[in-house]
Amino acid sequence: MVLDLDLFRADKDGNPDKIRENQRKRFKDVALVDTVVEQDTLWRRLRHEADNYNKLKNVCSKAVGLKMKNKEALGPEDEPVPAELAEKLVDLTADDLKPLTVNQIKKVRQLIDDAIVKNEQALVVAEKARSAALREVGNHLHESVPVDDDEDHNKVERTHGDCTFRTKYSHVDLICMIDGMDGDRGSAVAGGRGYYLKGPAVFLEQALIQLSLRILLDKGYTPLYTPFFMRKEVMQEVAQLAQFDEELYKVVGKGSENKGDSAVEEKYLIATSEQPIAAYHRDEWLPEASLPIKYAGLSTCFRQEVGSHGRDTRGIFRVHQFEKVEQFVLTSPHDDASWKMMDEMITNAEEFYKLLNIPYRVVNIVSGALNHAASKKLDLEAWFPGSGAFRELVSCSNCLEYQARRLLVRYGQTKKMNTATEYVHMLNATMCATTRVICAILEVNQTEEGIKYEHEVVSKSVVTLTTVSMSTKYSILVPEALKQWMPTQYQELIPFTKPAPIDLEAAAAAAKKNKNKKPPQMGPNRADTRYEAAEGLTDGLPRLQHEEQE
Repeated sequence: MVLDLDLFRADKDGNPDKIRENQRKRFKDVALVDTVVEQDTLWRRLRHEADNYNKLKNVCSKAVGLKMKNKEALGPEDEPVPAELAEKLVDLTADDLKPLTVNQIKKVRQLIDDAIVKNEQALVVAEKARSAALREVGNHLHESVPVDDDEDHNKVERTHGDCTFRTKYSHVDLICMIDGMDGDRGSAVAGGRGYYLKGPAVFLEQALIQLSLRILLDKGYTPLYTPFFMRKEVMQEVAQLAQFDEELYKVVGKGSENKGDSAVEEKYLIATSEQPIAAYHRDEWLPEASLPIKYAGLSTCFRQEVGSHGRDTRGIFRVHQFEKVEQFVLTSPHDDASWKMMDEMITNAEEFYKLLNIPYRVVNIVSGALNHAASKKLDLEAWFPGSGAFRELVSCSNCLEYQARRLLVRYGQTKKMNTATEYVHMLNATMCATTRVICAILEVNQTEEGIKYEHEVVSKSVVTLTTVSMSTKYSILVPEALKQWMPTQYQELIPFTKPAPIDLEAAAAAAKKNKNKKPPQMGPNRADTRYEAAEGLTDGLPRLQHEEQE
């Protein structure tokens, strides 16, 4: 993922100062631009010298041939090359060789061969330094991106639904109350943040996948089920350097199915289907008539979440493994095609969350929080009424040609004579990260005294939606749009079958607090208060469940 090198070259109509300013707006290291310019200047000089050395080899061969043809003396074998010629080796001409003997010219040729070896080594070092710096220089920012380094200053573009109402429980409690996960056994088997998805949560996940894929299919997206791991050299073309340390899992295994081959190959588990889909057309030319190409990627995603210690450690909001449906589109680089597509993609996501009755806001992410590839990023943040906070469910980014240039996904049939190569634009947008969306559904649709949900028809791909009013307590109301993919027993409501962990913890704390208190006196007119410490433990649950717990 890189910018065009010509943008750093003043003699190629580039403007390094513009890139420096872009880095400042991103709150990133401006010195990286200087490194690219310096190393590129060095690389170009070395490349020019390499070309000259190769030409000089031919000049030497011709000079020796001419002298041999004219039967000139070979000269003493130990006769040195004049110092002034050795010093200007790269700039030698045929005229400089005329006074030399055959043996001297042969020594010049040896000096050239030695210089070529050193030149090649220096070229590798310069190119490596240039590439390392270039990969860390961010994409051009769109003019609408708010310039700031604090995500508290993300610009709210719009909101949908009531983003102020509150409910009793957070998703951490609710997923346990419907018996939708087993984190204890999951952690014992898979380590921290490991989990087993259970019962109704499994059906919710599958319903979400079906709904999101059907919506995208109706809009011309081709479903694509991707590989779960990628070769190292390919992953390097689609991921930032920091992702290898903080996000990606490395898998090491045999590079061949041949028993006798002991070679080891490194691969990486994907963090998003965006990565393998970006490489789907690697090293291809895409005709103008084929664009846009729209994919609905489905995959399991794997993330280390390094740096997230202590954040969202309970529940299924932030986990190492989850399912996700992703929008990925390749467009023409002309006529603002990618910016129009970005509007379409965020609209697709908004349509999906409107169907699920999840209140949300769309925010324009500040420049300092963007990854290198994104020219602009819009996040859809759902309102979590149980947690009392907005949480990210969708990220929609336009990466322009930044990814395509590294992957060599080119625009047009083939390169035309004397024209610069053009690259397609690439965009990505989350449609549904299932575990996070389940969390939002649980918080929004929990019923205590009955919540009225207004449903509206926004897509022909799903059933007609109507106004629903439920007064049933102790359950999760299933969104109308998901019912056609839910089993009969969960089509209307998902019942609570366990007490809330927060209530259990409160009861345990109260019991511990009262443990050392003087026991209450008992009498004919005084109630037994043995269970007062556990008030709230069973309050609000169906009586049958109390009895089972007891």
